[in-house]
Amino acid sequence: MSKQALREALTAGRVARSEVARERDRRLISQAVLDHCGELSLPPETTVAAYEPLATEPGSIELLAGLHRAGYRVIVPRTEPDKDLDWGVWTLTRQAREPLGRDAIGSAAVVLVPALGVDRRGNRLGRGGGSYDRALARVGFGVPVAALLFDGEILDEVPADAWDRPVTAIVTPNGWSDIN
Repeated sequence: MSKQALREALTAGRVARSEVARERDRRLISQAVLDHCGELSLPPETTVAAYEPLATEPGSIELLAGLHRAGYRVIVPRTEPDKDLDWGVWTLTRQAREPLGRDAIGSAAVVLVPALGVDRRGNRLGRGGGSYDRALARVGFGVPVAALLFDGEILDEVPADAWDRPVTAIVTPNGWSDIN
């Protein structure tokens, strides 16, 4: 199946999910991320790169708020005209963010990324703009990069191109799983 056909099928599956199921799964995913960050014993003010989710995505504003309340410095992206990502500090008031620059993701101890699907080798299927592939090239060696997914979005195979950057973990309602 082509990347575009796979994107369309996975997007349709998300749209078909009930709001009740989506919110339940978001709470479970949020808890799994917060638990994992706690297990890593990250010191206060450690940077966690995350994202503000679209309505049908498994991330949540509650997750960002939970990370913020736990004492982490949460940064979120803004897409630039060239489709690369600039980063800014997320706050509970969500006022205008001062740009930190494209390299700010390099300061993150944990990176949470959106994905429509991920295969068991860590190949990630995004929305097709390449923004995260560019940004993930700036992530430090050994930093966990986790895709947030609903059940049914872990795939046998995701078509991958030479420029695609894999993730090292997936987070579903069933918890955080590292990819070996």
